[in-house]
Amino acid sequence: MLDLPVIQMVRDSDVATIIILCVLALMSLFSWGIIILKWIFFRKNQNANARFYRQFEKVERFVDLKDLCDSSGMSALKSLTEEVLIEASKFSSFVSYDSIQHRASLLEDTIQRSIEGIRLSENRHVNFLGMCANLAPFFGLLGTVWGIMSAFFEIGKHGSADLTVVAPGIAMALITTVAGLVVAIPASGAYNIFVSRTGENEIAYYNFGSRMLSLFKRGDLLALEEVAG
Repeated sequence: MLDLPVIQMVRDSDVATIIILCVLALMSLFSWGIIILKWIFFRKNQNANARFYRQFEKVERFVDLKDLCDSSGMSALKSLTEEVLIEASKFSSFVSYDSIQHRASLLEDTIQRSIEGIRLSENRHVNFLGMCANLAPFFGLLGTVWGIMSAFFEIGKHGSADLTVVAPGIAMALITTVAGLVVAIPASGAYNIFVSRTGENEIAYYNFGSRMLSLFKRGDLLALEEVAG
């Protein structure tokens, strides 16, 4: 039995072990699908944000942000900017010293809501990786306990602890343990990487929002100076 390949060991496993292995296989399949898709998503998002930010640095007036959005491809920073522009379009063209802070406060709320929406979008399905990282070892442990129980059952049945008697149960125990770790390790690593990336992006979005808000306030102050002049 010990000389047989892993596939043969799986074939020789009992129903309970096969069910556990099937569950772990499905968890692994979905985990790797999410890992690949999320990796592609974060790479594309990073590149798109970098392109948008390079163009943003050339903008000197808040009103020019609309032209920037119209000429740019999709990105999280573009979505954030568009949300702010929509909110700003609701403001009166009349500017006073009393209204500047109120208008800025409304835009701050818009920035916060928009960033929260972006964060939820970036975190979509990532929690599944965390769930797999936590549950897979327990499924493996369940298979381990089941395999050991099977080995003891065979010892009692045959009245002997010969290797040929306990080997099938031990094999089932080991294969589920390995399967659980194979699922949990990449899922855990990817989960931590994606959560860290989302946190870094969130900080970058708030910094970008702060710069955009400064651009808006400067526009209001210039408008006041023109009126006063």
